[in-house]
Amino acid sequence: MESELKFILKDNTNFMEIMNEPIILDHLLLTGNMSYAMRSSYFDTEDQLIRQRKGFLRIRRSNERFYLTLKLPSHNNNMYNAGIFERQEWEFELNDEEQYWDMKTGINPTWFLNRMLNGTEYKESSDPDLIQILRVIEGRPLYEVCLADYTRTSYPYSYRSSRFELCFDEGYLGTAEYVKQFSEIELELLTGNREDLLYLKHDFLTQLPVISATKSKYDQAIEIADLYSR
Repeated sequence: MESELKFILKDNTNFMEIMNEPIILDHLLLTGNMSYAMRSSYFDTEDQLIRQRKGFLRIRRSNERFYLTLKLPSHNNNMYNAGIFERQEWEFELNDEEQYWDMKTGINPTWFLNRMLNGTEYKESSDPDLIQILRVIEGRPLYEVCLADYTRTSYPYSYRSSRFELCFDEGYLGTAEYVKQFSEIELELLTGNREDLLYLKHDFLTQLPVISATKSKYDQAIEIADLYSR
């Protein structure tokens, strides 16, 4: 399960202008930061079966490493309504051969499960939503429907009893032909108490020049794709 907050900076504020604010500076851990180039390509069937289920399938390149991710809605609607992005998530790193895989050949559910679980025994009852979507798209050609191309700077971050990854993302999203610029702050819960997300959201909104984001990168990118496909 993935739980995270997203914020957008107000007006012409930039990331560096808020780095010294106490709600950020006082909570950064002393292990340093990382900066890397990222490209997320989102795929779906021709009739967008994954989108119909409010999910997405993504291949993300992070520097020279590639990750396949499938996300579906969480059943915990209370947390989502509080402005928190919470989704079911399944992800694994692609090996050297798989990086050049032709998505038009589709996905084999057995391959996906074996790669995700690294050979451990899998019980279908543990992830019924995953099994269902894999069966729905099994063997169907997949096409890139939108993308996000950006730079991420991330910091280890501690708040109350929880650990987070604090990310500053800046770049472009849309399609290969049409893009728009974006920037956002993302805080992903790594360990700790999910309720800390509520307190952290309040502190960011009251202490920083930010507003809560209401759409994910995929949501924004697919809207652009829709706009120019008409």
